[in-house]
Amino acid sequence: MRLYVLRHGQSEVNQRNIFGGWVDVHLTEKGLDQARNSAILIKAYCQSQGLELPKLGYTSRLIRTEETMNEILKEFGKQPEFRIVSGELPPQQTSDNGKFPVYQSWRLNERHYGSWQGQSKHKMLEEYGEEQYMYIRRDYLGKPPKADLNREMVQDFDQGDTGYEFKEPNRHVKYLEEEITHDELPNGESLCDVVQRLKPLLENMILPNLKERGDSLIVGHGSTVRSLLKILEGISDTDIKEVNIPNAIPSVIELDDNFRFIRKFYLDPESAKVNAELVRQEGFKE
Repeated sequence: MRLYVLRHGQSEVNQRNIFGGWVDVHLTEKGLDQARNSAILIKAYCQSQGLELPKLGYTSRLIRTEETMNEILKEFGKQPEFRIVSGELPPQQTSDNGKFPVYQSWRLNERHYGSWQGQSKHKMLEEYGEEQYMYIRRDYLGKPPKADLNREMVQDFDQGDTGYEFKEPNRHVKYLEEEITHDELPNGESLCDVVQRLKPLLENMILPNLKERGDSLIVGHGSTVRSLLKILEGISDTDIKEVNIPNAIPSVIELDDNFRFIRKFYLDPESAKVNAELVRQEGFKE
């Protein structure tokens, strides 16, 4: 069984070296190109191995993953049918309308970066110092300070030099259809927190669907892809600090019938290595 997993294409905040988190931003033109290229890589791999393309997909509730999925499915020649996950496992059959089912859940959202959201990574490095910056950014238990949600929900709140007028003004409306209340939504998470919120979706939906309905495609974020890898590969709390996820380079995760990890590999390993190193260095260059 195979999961095709990738981080979304370059977003507007990636381009500007800003902590994005739950800020809902679009892909850049480069990001759209990256998404199309990821589809080409998946198609070529499936054709070379005599495999069918993935049968269903998953994204977060943030637009950059939806746009990435849209570009991939255009390249596949398929039309998506996006469905918000309400907490119950959906029926175990493919859509009867010929569309490609894509389930969307807040549990696949990027890590919530609290008060760091919308802020320059270089600025946070200067303000907190390298040791604290790297602890918050990469340690399994590192957590940024909470954001002042009373200020961030106001649409004309000026965040300074980031160019964004607000962070999450619609969070109490956006997630009404899901199994979480406004008060339960995160405000500043560690990677450990992301792992814990992702596990129910993985165990109750993604893996059962993988066995019943076939290979699946997951478009997530840097932190949610790291969390998936940590759970499925059994990566230690220490070693996960060194895992960096490049934009829009698909990896294939192979599992046996009991969901035990077999292997993981990138479909473009050389590009993945180069771009993962660039991710690691974010914040150290303006």
